[in-house]
Amino acid sequence: MTTTITTTPRRARLLFALAITPLLRWAVAAHSVPDDQPWRTTCSCGQPLWAATTAPTGRCTGCGQRIGAPPYTVEAATPLAAVALALTGLNGWVLAAYAWWAATMIVLVFVDLAAMLLPLRISIASAAGFLGLLAVAGDQHAWRRAAIAAVTLPVLLAILAVLARGQLGWGDVAVAVPLAAALGWHSWHAVYAGVLLGFGSAALVAITLRKTGRLPRGAALPLGPFLIGAALTVVLWP
Repeated sequence: MTTTITTTPRRARLLFALAITPLLRWAVAAHSVPDDQPWRTTCSCGQPLWAATTAPTGRCTGCGQRIGAPPYTVEAATPLAAVALALTGLNGWVLAAYAWWAATMIVLVFVDLAAMLLPLRISIASAAGFLGLLAVAGDQHAWRRAAIAAVTLPVLLAILAVLARGQLGWGDVAVAVPLAAALGWHSWHAVYAGVLLGFGSAALVAITLRKTGRLPRGAALPLGPFLIGAALTVVLWP
């Protein structure tokens, strides 16, 4: 009886994760555009974007052109994130907050991989939704720490962005707001670990690719997936 009770909510969460993948795929396709361009609303063939991008194949239902994330990647990442969150033992408003955060992070990862861009509007929505849901979770001490972290880390990265003269993008600074909030809810140690793991893994991969000739000199890697992956790792295994 206990097994049935505990597995049913997990199945419901997994089904919900699968149900929202068309929305996430649409969001990736809509925002995977150059920084100076508005949201994409249609495919190049004129098909409305929502109708064109709901298929897991990632191809337009009208012309067959691939739009946004590669085939089946969003559909794989979303349930994996749902299962990982379920295994953390989080529940209630805290689980809802991290589910919202994880969904927006999935969108940001695929947009950054496709267009080397971390849209400000998604980072703001991620942080606002996360902190808003946690405001009713009851742990005001953890909430204050998350809010302070969400301000402190972006300020430090903004200073670094100015000093680095283009080596660190403003999208990376903006995404630090929801990342720091999610890590700060756990502890300051989680914030430090997430930042070090994110930048460290990005540097290691960049050095390796340059040594092997797969990353030309002067070319850059999208930093967002490394920062987000590191934060997700620390959140799931603090």
